[in-house]
Amino acid sequence: MRTSSALQLTASGADCLHEFMTRATSNYVSGTSRRWPLTVKSTLVVVGLVLVFGLLRLVSGLSEPTSQTEIYTPNVVVVGVTGRYQPTATDDKIISAHTDDVQAGAISTRPAIQGECAAAGWLTVGAGRRTTAGGLCDPAVSGSGTAASIPDWQQRLAKAGANAGDARLGTLAAQSKGCVQAVGAGAALAAANPDGTLDRYRTAQQFAAGGYRPDCPITLVDAGQDSDRVISRLADREDVTLIVTGIGPAAGSHDENLQLIYRLGTTLPGLMTSESTRREGIVTLIDLTRTLVGFAHDNKPLPAGLPLDGTAIGVQPQPVSTAILSKHLTTLHNLSSVAPVGYVVGGLIGVGLAVTIAIAAVRRRWAVIRPALAALATLTAALMLTGSFGWQAQQHPTPALLLTLVFWVAALAAATLGLSRWLKLPLPIVAAGLVMATYTTDAALGGVMQPGSLLNSRPVAGGRWYGFGNSTFGSYAVSAITVAGYVAHRFARAGRRWLPMVAVLIIGGLAVACEGWPSMGADFGGVISLTPTVLFLALAVSPAKITWPRLLIIGASAVVAVGLVSVIDWTRGAGHRSHLGDFVQRVISGDAWPIVLRKAVASGSTLIAPLGIIGIVVGGAIWIVIFRRLRHAITEQQFSTYHVTAITACATGIIGTLLNDAGISVFLTVTGPFMVTTVGLLYGRFRRLGWAGVVHGEDVQDPLEPDDGPGPAPTRPRDPSRSGNPAIRGRRRSS
Repeated sequence: MRTSSALQLTASGADCLHEFMTRATSNYVSGTSRRWPLTVKSTLVVVGLVLVFGLLRLVSGLSEPTSQTEIYTPNVVVVGVTGRYQPTATDDKIISAHTDDVQAGAISTRPAIQGECAAAGWLTVGAGRRTTAGGLCDPAVSGSGTAASIPDWQQRLAKAGANAGDARLGTLAAQSKGCVQAVGAGAALAAANPDGTLDRYRTAQQFAAGGYRPDCPITLVDAGQDSDRVISRLADREDVTLIVTGIGPAAGSHDENLQLIYRLGTTLPGLMTSESTRREGIVTLIDLTRTLVGFAHDNKPLPAGLPLDGTAIGVQPQPVSTAILSKHLTTLHNLSSVAPVGYVVGGLIGVGLAVTIAIAAVRRRWAVIRPALAALATLTAALMLTGSFGWQAQQHPTPALLLTLVFWVAALAAATLGLSRWLKLPLPIVAAGLVMATYTTDAALGGVMQPGSLLNSRPVAGGRWYGFGNSTFGSYAVSAITVAGYVAHRFARAGRRWLPMVAVLIIGGLAVACEGWPSMGADFGGVISLTPTVLFLALAVSPAKITWPRLLIIGASAVVAVGLVSVIDWTRGAGHRSHLGDFVQRVISGDAWPIVLRKAVASGSTLIAPLGIIGIVVGGAIWIVIFRRLRHAITEQQFSTYHVTAITACATGIIGTLLNDAGISVFLTVTGPFMVTTVGLLYGRFRRLGWAGVVHGEDVQDPLEPDDGPGPAPTRPRDPSRSGNPAIRGRRRSS
């Protein structure tokens, strides 16, 4: 099976390369008309969209910034509790008594491996980076006081360093100016020095016998069953800032849901947040570490290059109560538990629409095909737009999610049908434009719809909290490429020699900016995947000939583009950077290789998994059919730049698969929508001619399809099979 899938992918890649080389040896010939290729309506729509984009960017900048609140007491005590998924009676009593000085929220306790026990959470706090317990879920401490140490520390170091692990155990203690005290064996994992020794250690009983007195500026407590008693005794201490946090699931439970965190003794009540998540009411364990290290440095800026991820915990000021917290945690749980139902239903809708189109075509029920095509072509936008409504906060989240999804499927299909007739543009092109407009709108607003989107990662994954994920990238990229290629076709038909290239650079450049700009998509892999393919498409539709030196320049330009954006983001300083700027700091610190290796391993694992093999076979077969059969059926009048647009989309899917940890999912989210676009372009001709007529190149204008616009049909590009180059001619005949 794996050999078959590898051959399928090889065939698909060979087709891509063959088509690319074919385009590289031929010149694009445009028409001679000098008329403006867009209608008045289309031009007004474009101008309106540009104005709306600018307005949305202004609106996104009006949101209230996160307030940073420092720790002013001489001591901070962190009580870590296993499995704190909802406030207890003790939490309710304490929070209700501290409504004027409590900050609270949900904390992602995910270590390196999802669902690991609480020991992995304690180690993550101590390292300031995700790490693993490696199955060692029962920590032990030898000695007491200042002579304590962790006996299996070397084994834990080996577990943390395996599989490109970059966490450095003991970082919290190493970066703290004062001592760090541990109470309980779990807390000892976080408070340990890099060599496994402890500055101060007490058992929970000894801590209670000593009057719950902290001996160090930072005290970490794992009191087990006595946690509520410790919390109650410390809640009203004016010399202590108390932080109560979930630390992870109990051994064997593998519960990945977010847990409760709150802090007493602050000056500004509200919901916790951080630059790591950019979500109100959500922080991570590594944010807690960064906050503690900042406190140990007297709240001064930390030196650059510290082996810490995460950012300091901030707050969005607002009233806080146990009821608010409970609802917030339930909402996040719904995002994780209900979203898979949406995935299944969305997939069934897509399959159902595809089957409906196939059956209707066989039975020649043409009135059914157009609305089904419109719905299928905009399905990815509907999946993203589920985030426009807070279904996760409803009393019945599953019906709310499904109704939201069905509404957007119907609304986008209706909009596609209406705009196609009003603008006199092909239905699949309008659909691609609507998909692109949807993603661009969300990017302009700062990705506000991503949390509830069915294309975004769930909270339990603890992965990407803001910006565009890999599935979003694939869908957005293919829609932008399709729109750019078609607009270039319209300019080429109008005899504008260089305007096709300019159009591609503007449309593609907008997509790249939305995908990668730190306050919009913030997607490192998306920028480096999309930039070279957009530049290739721009060169392919221009009068200039494609040469290998120019292709090398394109590749270098992609690296420069992503590097420039990343460096600009890096200059904003620690605590304000996105993923791009953080990676630059990793490069400067010589600590970037583990991230690259982990992402490469993650991408590769998706290709050899059973579903990945199926995806390779199906996706590869689709591209083989497109290049060997369907592209010849797209007429010059319909879409003269379809050939190079297909090459660009295929290359984007392959590059995106290789450069993103989601792997094969990127390839599929590019391949599926482009195939739907192709079928939509062939619909009118298939209706009149049937499959045989379409494949053999017969032509007829379908009166139900909008006219392609002004200007005469362009001269057909020279057939590379008639080239004087025998190698090119031989390859063409063999295909």
